[in-house]
Amino acid sequence: MRKYVYLAACMTAVLFLTACAGGRKYEYREEGIARLNAGNYPAAVSLFNQALDESDGMVGDFELDVLKYHAEAEYGMEDYAAAAATYDILWQVTEEDQKQGYLSRCCAMLLLDGSLEEAKEKYQTLYAQDRGGADTLKLLQALGAAFREAGKPDEATELYQQAVDDGAANGELYNMLALNELEFGEYDQALAFIEKGLAVGDGAREKLLYNKAVAYERKLDFAGALALFEDYAREFGASADIEKEIAFLRTRAD
Repeated sequence: MRKYVYLAACMTAVLFLTACAGGRKYEYREEGIARLNAGNYPAAVSLFNQALDESDGMVGDFELDVLKYHAEAEYGMEDYAAAAATYDILWQVTEEDQKQGYLSRCCAMLLLDGSLEEAKEKYQTLYAQDRGGADTLKLLQALGAAFREAGKPDEATELYQQAVDDGAANGELYNMLALNELEFGEYDQALAFIEKGLAVGDGAREKLLYNKAVAYERKLDFAGALALFEDYAREFGASADIEKEIAFLRTRAD
């Protein structure tokens, strides 16, 4: 009888310890969230790591939740490469309807990290899944701008042209193409893209009209640029910079 009592006590102790160990992961998560909200990102990451260490190695709702907070804390630390890696894990293990969101965030973190080729690879994966999506086009704009700033406008053009060829073009995309041609000094080609963008008739009109005036100025058509900047000012208002530009062009257009 004492043998059975002893065994029962041992089993109770094991179950108690297992429950305590399993419960600690929830404590670590809650403490991590508190540190995250307080802006103590390194401490938050450490606590989220402990929460994951207490898990059983399977990825369930709890682990996915912790990984989301983990990525937020890494972003707060400006450790963009680590945040990208965490979002990449989430993309691989999460439900299908959430994959695009995590892939988009992974790409954005890689851009912040300056890892352009890796960001381009993730963008292409996202593009293949949702070429006309709002997140996809926003990433295209950011990726193209990053390549231009890195002195690689030809890579930006390649990405933009891919979207145009696939029928995903809108005014914003045509404006991106125009900006690229302006950097190449291809002003007539830039103007051709601007006209296509204006014909679309969406929310990029202000940018397109501004860049149209810039293209005329760079072509040294000062009278044409002046007329366009004046039209722009009438339609969208004149900032101090626009007024300064108009005043300058009046001295050159005569």
